Amino acid sequence: MKTIEFDGNHYELGLRIGQLSKDIFDRHIKPSKGFEELTRWKSSDWFNEVTKLVELKCPGIFAELQGIADGASQPFEDILLWNCRGDLVNCIPEGCTSIGVTQSELTLVAHNEDGDPELKEHVFLLKARMAESTDFTSFVYPASIPGHSFAMNEHGLAFTVNNIRLTDKQVGLPRMVMSRSLLESKDFKAFISALESSTRSGAFHYTVADLTYKKALSIEAPFQKVSSIEACPVVVHANHLVHHDLDFVPQIITESSASRQIRMEELGYAYKEAFDSQVCLKILRDKHHDVLPIFRQAADDPDEENTLATAIFTFEEQGLIMNVFEPQSEEAVYTEVVKN
Repeated sequence: MKTIEFDGNHYELGLRIGQLSKDIFDRHIKPSKGFEELTRWKSSDWFNEVTKLVELKCPGIFAELQGIADGASQPFEDILLWNCRGDLVNCIPEGCTSIGVTQSELTLVAHNEDGDPELKEHVFLLKARMAESTDFTSFVYPASIPGHSFAMNEHGLAFTVNNIRLTDKQVGLPRMVMSRSLLESKDFKAFISALESSTRSGAFHYTVADLTYKKALSIEAPFQKVSSIEACPVVVHANHLVHHDLDFVPQIITESSASRQIRMEELGYAYKEAFDSQVCLKILRDKHHDVLPIFRQAADDPDEENTLATAIFTFEEQGLIMNVFEPQSEEAVYTEVVKN
């Protein structure tokens, strides 16, 4: 997996992402069925209003999107649409599975990043030192702003993101823009406050923890309401809403999502007294179900997704430690520490 180091401002960051994305965007993303469906929204009132909202509320992120468009030699509208994909359509491959652990001497967040296998050679880790805002490290998809997969920042906050397939939408900040803005949060309280005080579109689930409180939380954030529960001792999530106070929210649950949630709950209960990084890696590599496993590598996966990377964040005396694993690796291919 490539690691890209960056120093500069928002526009320059977007420009770099766009330059790295140009080939795969032209060759695979733009001709895809999912992108074709997105283009139907290009002249809609929803898209026009959201464009104005992002520019007004998140000018730095708007500049990043402009940079991506310039770097990839694409119209700005196409890049913004791509970064609204989960708000508008449900046919683009995005899944993921997460674990949050808060025990007496252990705080841990772990995650399988599941996505389009055609993008495997084009995703990367981005270590960004920002001239105007918070430094961070994030997994990045082509032509996409950072922060909607797994990431951590200089304050010692880490979060992972799971796709939620809503059947409704409203005018608000696109969920990927919202997640990018959450990379500015100093702790989970600021993270939740930012979600609750914003008008949002779409939905994401977050597993989040920070060095200040050393407590993992499971946060479901459809546009209708924000629900958070402490991940104590263990909470698992497989990309559909499971918090009971959000039962009223209409959503699509795929067979893979349902199967992974059931299996994760079984394993979470089985290991609840013995969690550590190796147990998390073992769970996230589980292939107990032949057709609908947690660890997804099949060419005929029903959601057209494969596990592209696994991330494990631990919060220890020396600080926040991020370890990233490629799908077949037993050892981390990337490690970074944010010191206390």
